[in-house]
Amino acid sequence: MNSPNIQSGIDTVLSAKDKRYPCHVNRISQLDDPCLRRLYYYRHDWDKAKPTELSLQGIYETGNILEPVISRIISETGEATSPKWRIVGTQTTTNDSLLKEHQISGTIDGFLQIRNEGEQWQTIGVVDIKTVNPNIYQTLTDYQSLGRYFWTKKWRGQLMLYSLAHNLGRCFLLLVNKTNLYDMRLLDFEVDMAYCDELLAKAKAVNKAIKTDTPPPQINNANECQRCSFFAFCSPNLKSTGDLKMIENNELAVILDRLSELETAADEYADLEKQRDALLSKGQDVICGNWMVMWKKSIKHYKEQLAKAAHDQESWSKTITKLA
Repeated sequence: MNSPNIQSGIDTVLSAKDKRYPCHVNRISQLDDPCLRRLYYYRHDWDKAKPTELSLQGIYETGNILEPVISRIISETGEATSPKWRIVGTQTTTNDSLLKEHQISGTIDGFLQIRNEGEQWQTIGVVDIKTVNPNIYQTLTDYQSLGRYFWTKKWRGQLMLYSLAHNLGRCFLLLVNKTNLYDMRLLDFEVDMAYCDELLAKAKAVNKAIKTDTPPPQINNANECQRCSFFAFCSPNLKSTGDLKMIENNELAVILDRLSELETAADEYADLEKQRDALLSKGQDVICGNWMVMWKKSIKHYKEQLAKAAHDQESWSKTITKLA
């Protein structure tokens, strides 16, 4: 008897969950997008998007399943923290005249509240909860780091518009490590009104395009266009700077895929190296935990050359060894 083809069952389940519905507003979660034409398509040609990749659909479903678990952990953690904190008003839809004027709508994860010295709960901002791949989680440490990935960039504008809609000046982003749900990090930043004005201007431009039934110009950007779900429908003009040809090379395709997977890990590795070196002192051998760092000094002698006098230059190299 053959073993069951589990993957075929998973694919069937995930395919059934990829449902599309008409959209008549500018969604807050999408507005911080560099392509106006894509924002137009989300509303005007929503049914022309290619199906969501099953691996990505699986990530979405995993997030949905984890929501009640994370909510329970948040409740326990907030009660044990000083000062106590909590998230209330989950799944509240925006109801703001300015956003309505621009046909913008969204649903917040909740309001972050802390308990003050008078034992009263005080709302300090809108909060959005994001479960994150562990490698990427390590790199998201402040507002600037959110600009590192194309999907995390959009979280900034999303939160700012949520806060604007509820007349709150601070944004909170609760990041949760998917491999350890008790590993959380809270980032906060102020609402940037100039940033919000740019997003409102985008919404206004999309509204005009919808009214006139005229899609905005294509951006013809290879990085953006090739990962767009409307790529085939839009047919952007992506020009090659050389002699472009289609090739069949499975080995190269596998290598390129793997390099893409390792890219975030490489970024994290480089960041950790910088942090490590900042904590070490050149020439000082140390044992820390299970690791030993040994330094070796070398002197390079330079002969007199042109206007430079003969001189010696000192350099250090280190050897890092894990102790048995």
